[in-house]
Amino acid sequence: MRVQDMSRRITAEFPFVERFDEVAAGLPGAGLHWLDALRRDSLDAFNRVALPSTRVEAWKYTNLKDFAKTPFDIAVSGEGDPSVDLDGAGAGGPDAEHRLVFLNGRFDAGRSRAGSVREGLTVLSLGEALRRQAQVVRPHIERLSPLEDEALLALNTAFMMDGCVVVVDDGATVDRPIELIFASDTRSPTSAHPRNLVVAGAGSRVALTETHVGIGPSEYWSNPVTEVVVAAGASVVHRKVQRESPRAYHLANTRVTLAERGTYRAFLMSVGAGLSRCEIEARLEGEGADCRLDGIYLARDRQHTDITTRIVHAEPGGSSRQLFKGVLDGRSHGVFQGQISVSPDAQRPDGHQLNKTLLLSNEAEIDTKPDLEIYADDVKSSHGAAAGQLDELESFYLRSRGLDAEEARQVLIRAFIAEVVEAVEDEPFRNHLNASIDGWLSHEAAARETGT
Repeated sequence: MRVQDMSRRITAEFPFVERFDEVAAGLPGAGLHWLDALRRDSLDAFNRVALPSTRVEAWKYTNLKDFAKTPFDIAVSGEGDPSVDLDGAGAGGPDAEHRLVFLNGRFDAGRSRAGSVREGLTVLSLGEALRRQAQVVRPHIERLSPLEDEALLALNTAFMMDGCVVVVDDGATVDRPIELIFASDTRSPTSAHPRNLVVAGAGSRVALTETHVGIGPSEYWSNPVTEVVVAAGASVVHRKVQRESPRAYHLANTRVTLAERGTYRAFLMSVGAGLSRCEIEARLEGEGADCRLDGIYLARDRQHTDITTRIVHAEPGGSSRQLFKGVLDGRSHGVFQGQISVSPDAQRPDGHQLNKTLLLSNEAEIDTKPDLEIYADDVKSSHGAAAGQLDELESFYLRSRGLDAEEARQVLIRAFIAEVVEAVEDEPFRNHLNASIDGWLSHEAAARETGT
């Protein structure tokens, strides 16, 4: 959505933007003429557009005004506290094929683990990929340009620090998941701009798990972008867990393109950060492509969590499903915006979307905006949204069976989100989700008991 006037802009004065020439010299791919030019063009686009205000429809419910006042700089290195143990930080489980760790936006070779070298699979940090396979990376990075109405995406392109590049050759199958961990450990307001690229060749199979985690209470900003390219008949499973620190800002963008008969399965858990927004756009550009987006969001205190999705049916016969459930407590604010867009040539699509939110306090708030944008005639689609509180009759029944009030409350919360969690086929990841939910419920119960 194009930002057309100053009333729809928020000007941010981030120190690292002013020091672009100095910072860019130390970023991956510095010296590649095409990339240097792309970074400069992206910075110019950001300076023209600036940050969107709530007068921009897509940002109506998420206000970046306070965020823009924070003097974020850029992390100058990936170094953090060497004693910090990140072994249990990821959601990929012990079966992960490769484990790439990024600290403050930079690749951390010491904490990473390379899997066995196998034919048909390439897993590299972005910096290494630009050194060794720039011809593979270039068309995909350039594909997301121009960026005239995407301020955060433009800023990521200008300052992309590192990230992961996964390339799966035609017909190859990667049996074990690839794990990406992005950790932040800072002492002052800094920003990280990871850039990930996943390219699944025709008929290939791959799964990856992406975890974002904060260490300590510091204020920081994570601005990741992940591009996923699904070729004909390929399958990509993409699981993401966002559990940043309470004072963090997490503003993420995922862009997916699917060719004919390609499938993309995504799961998102958003539980951290003071303010988070996860955008997912999937374009079904081949006949018979199939996309499923599922997720849960848990928020308490004054957290703000925003999930914004857009699925574009561009060719005939595609199918899409979206199911997101949220639980909000305290004075938290949830946002779900989900759009299904059907192009004129995309006859016979099948698209469905559902969002449900459980409000645990009278002060919690949800803004939900399901949207259908249909330009074809032969369409099968639906969308729905609902919000409500715990059922007192159900709670009374459980207490009559011997549970105390808090146990009954937790049983009902778990039952509400079980539909989404139990649909996760990968057992280690499902166990990780349940452990995260346990932790959230325990904290929520403790806060209720102490009145904080």
